[in-house]
Amino acid sequence: MRKREKLTPEERFALALDLVKRERSLEEICLHYQVSHTTAYKIRNAFLDGGRRALAGARGRAQAAESDAKAVLGKALG
Repeated sequence: MRKREKLTPEERFALALDLVKRERSLEEICLHYQVSHTTAYKIRNAFLDGGRRALAGARGRAQAAESDAKAVLGKALG
């Protein structure tokens, strides 16, 4: 696949929505945005994770932030 510049936030959002809606195939979406399947899934997963955190409310966001901090610290020390 041809290397391209990074996607704008608007393009990332649109790509994630395209994947969630399932109106086009993964192949069509990847060709349209010129990204690999792996990149498309990473963007979709980040989008869904953000939605999960937003719906969890303040308590869920605090727990998620604590979990993220532990993961980063674990990588730095390990």
